[in-house]
Amino acid sequence: MANSTAWSCAVRHPRNSRSGKMNQTFPNNMLQFGTSQRSTIRRLGALVRTNRFTLSGAILFAWGLPLFFVNYYHGIIGEQVPFHILYLSGLATFICLVSSHIILSKVGVLPLVEDKVYVLPSVTATYLITLSVFQLLIGRPSYIVATLSWMMALCWYYLIAMVRARLTHPRIAYLGGLPRDPDLLASPIEWVPITDGRLPQDVVGIVFDSDAPIPTYAERLFSRAALRHIPVYCLDHFSEVLTGRVTLVANPIAIFGHILPSQPYLRIKRVIDTGVAIPVLIVISPILALVAICIRLDSRGPGIFRQKRVGYRGRVFICFKFRTMRCGVEGPEYTSSHDPRITRFGRILRKWRIDELPQIFNIIVGDMSWIGPRPESLPLARDYQKTIPFYAYRHLVRPGITGWAAVHQGNVALEKAARRKLEFDFYYIRHFSTWLDFLIVLMTVRTVVTGFGSK
Repeated sequence: MANSTAWSCAVRHPRNSRSGKMNQTFPNNMLQFGTSQRSTIRRLGALVRTNRFTLSGAILFAWGLPLFFVNYYHGIIGEQVPFHILYLSGLATFICLVSSHIILSKVGVLPLVEDKVYVLPSVTATYLITLSVFQLLIGRPSYIVATLSWMMALCWYYLIAMVRARLTHPRIAYLGGLPRDPDLLASPIEWVPITDGRLPQDVVGIVFDSDAPIPTYAERLFSRAALRHIPVYCLDHFSEVLTGRVTLVANPIAIFGHILPSQPYLRIKRVIDTGVAIPVLIVISPILALVAICIRLDSRGPGIFRQKRVGYRGRVFICFKFRTMRCGVEGPEYTSSHDPRITRFGRILRKWRIDELPQIFNIIVGDMSWIGPRPESLPLARDYQKTIPFYAYRHLVRPGITGWAAVHQGNVALEKAARRKLEFDFYYIRHFSTWLDFLIVLMTVRTVVTGFGSK
């Protein structure tokens, strides 16, 4: 039984409505269906987060019901669906559902993810790709079955997302002081202090600060938590998973020695980058030419802006962008929100990120990638490397047109903001993967639509 002190000292921290960055559901892999969750609501919330429940419901509602409905409807009107069409439709929609579930579950464990935001693009993209492959290589499934399955899948996963958001505000026990990160304190977590050797009731995890003195009863407490399937997290790791940042610390060996991107994925990513960039360049070449002409007509100077930037392994390369500023006007290396040097047409290009399109040439020649840390100009990179610890680590992967820091923070130049941006970059390098890149693509679409972070 939990002690009364733990209940009375429980602390709730409201969500950070000003920044909006922590208004996300708690990562799925950090909530366990453990024996400590005694209340019905908490058990229901934990059950809804399990993969078995979610996938079983999706198969029932988004696979079984559409097939049953089509058969039943054709039976009423006296027609019979050909077996091969029914078989193809069932197989195709089943693969669509399983693929959608895998994508959503993989994306759902990443930080700063709000489940319901990514249901529509993830499920729709999976259905379109899978059904197109089936039609080209195997045969045409029933459009009625596929459409009904897609609609039911969206409804099911939206329902799951809403239930999770309402039922899963977790209780986390902490040993030592509360986390100091304001983003972590603003997350939807109920923090419960551990004041003695007893485990508080209904907690789904324990967080401890490895830099603080550990009490003698901690080993027994952690053992009891493990037997109840309650995970124990180091504060640095817990903060990283929740905030999507690797905090700059004084001990580089403890953290930065492990920030090494996957070499096989680096090579695969290079092939994907080139394979996508070449056809995209061919398709949008007329648009690039039209934009360059409009820039020349709007203000004096060339259509393309060239700048030395620091890229992969610290190499200096020439980055191409559409010119958005007036020529011959002096100013700082970075751009402010209302910079007078920006032209009228340039503001439009910056808001919708159209000025970045010429960097497709940089991708083709191997200087850049579609996704990665944004490359800094040579003077700024040199200044940051002198003042910000471990700055050179961001050059372990190719810089990108978009990236993890770009979709969360936008364009920044001041040293304090650059430090925070670097923490996002370190998280990307440390968790370098297909799923993180896929999430960044989805978030980039949202960023382009909203104009977030443009200057």
